Amino acid sequence: MHPPLQCAVNSRFRLKSLYTALFVLVTILLAPAIRSQTYDFSAATAQLSDNLALYSGGVFVQVFQDDTEIFSFQSGNVTADTQLAIASATKWLSSAIVLRLVERGLFQLDDPIGNYLPIFNLYGKGDVTIRQCFSMTSGLYETDIDYETSPLLTLTQTVNQIAIQVPVVFTPGTQLAYDGDGMQVVGRICEVVTGKDWRTLVDEELVQPLGMTSTDYQLWPVNPGIAGGGRSTAASYQKFQRMILRNGLGDDGSLYLTSRTVKEWFTNQTKDLPEYHSVWPPFAYPYGQRPDYGHGSWILAQNPATQLVEEIASPGAFGTFPWVDVKRRLRGIITTYALGGFGTTVINDLRVLDALRAAVDVVGVPPQPGTFTQEPMNGFFQLRWPAGTLETSDDLSTWAQLPWARSPFNESPTKLGVPRQFYRVRLSN
Repeated sequence: MHPPLQCAVNSRFRLKSLYTALFVLVTILLAPAIRSQTYDFSAATAQLSDNLALYSGGVFVQVFQDDTEIFSFQSGNVTADTQLAIASATKWLSSAIVLRLVERGLFQLDDPIGNYLPIFNLYGKGDVTIRQCFSMTSGLYETDIDYETSPLLTLTQTVNQIAIQVPVVFTPGTQLAYDGDGMQVVGRICEVVTGKDWRTLVDEELVQPLGMTSTDYQLWPVNPGIAGGGRSTAASYQKFQRMILRNGLGDDGSLYLTSRTVKEWFTNQTKDLPEYHSVWPPFAYPYGQRPDYGHGSWILAQNPATQLVEEIASPGAFGTFPWVDVKRRLRGIITTYALGGFGTTVINDLRVLDALRAAVDVVGVPPQPGTFTQEPMNGFFQLRWPAGTLETSDDLSTWAQLPWARSPFNESPTKLGVPRQFYRVRLSN
């Protein structure tokens, strides 16, 4: 990995010239390199075919590399268009809605929940933050009653019960406890700040902008279930995963989330924290290591050298298992409604993923097409192309949260009062 190049320029003209030069250079370098790969996925097919009994009535698996389908498998009564209850695969989708509202400035991830729901202050739980609720570090944890899945209670009623009944079992931010209560709370906050009910927000912030017409939160009649009440199809969910792999762009090329916000999914929120509770049994750890948690999704792989998160996933209790692998540019989903659920299918799912990765690694990942993405956002500009990313800012402090921007900045204005544009370039391998 080349180190970031960091410098300052005093002229927007010079910056514009830099964009132009980069565009021409990268276009020339990458244009002849576009190609596709052929992979041998027979091991993945055999792993599924030999273990169909685990998937009860059927299973559908689909994997894309960028926008090319490279693997599919179908058995039984589940197809790309079969709508199923997806349980905790819902968490990833809910996370996107929350992040959209953050970008709109309606709240911040580190805001205390008591700022929006005073009942939590009344019961001494108001200091828990929105970020902690979506990173499984809130400490809100209850084993006797799952209020967030109560089918006949409204979102407001369930959240009030969480405020009154659910304890904070550890200091928020100090441990990982996998549970849905915190997410349910944030769903109610979304309703409060927008004046809209959660299912309306799902339609406006997820279904319509991404074209996910076969996705809804109608598993239960009253309670939308922020952490587990979703239903979807493989085809619909793949549109969400495509947006992530495209760094925030929707199917039509419009900006769904900024690349900075997409980084939230690739930021490990629980690294080195003790585990209070997790659904992953030790014999089913991906890569042999305990998964950490990000924002509404699990961290499956974090590069030990660069510390960049390369693979994230959000498997559900009924067996559906979506994942995104940025190292290999893969987006895949296993859809099923298995009688034994996640506990029965997870070992085989991970072996399928291992076989898919191995087949890709033997051949290698093809270069990306030489296309650019431009994002004008609040005082800075971003230009992305397959070989790297150029980003500008008027405020260096806004870059502090980016995993690849931790090296120190040494720039200082030569003349006080002169507007400055800072920029840096991150080059791919």
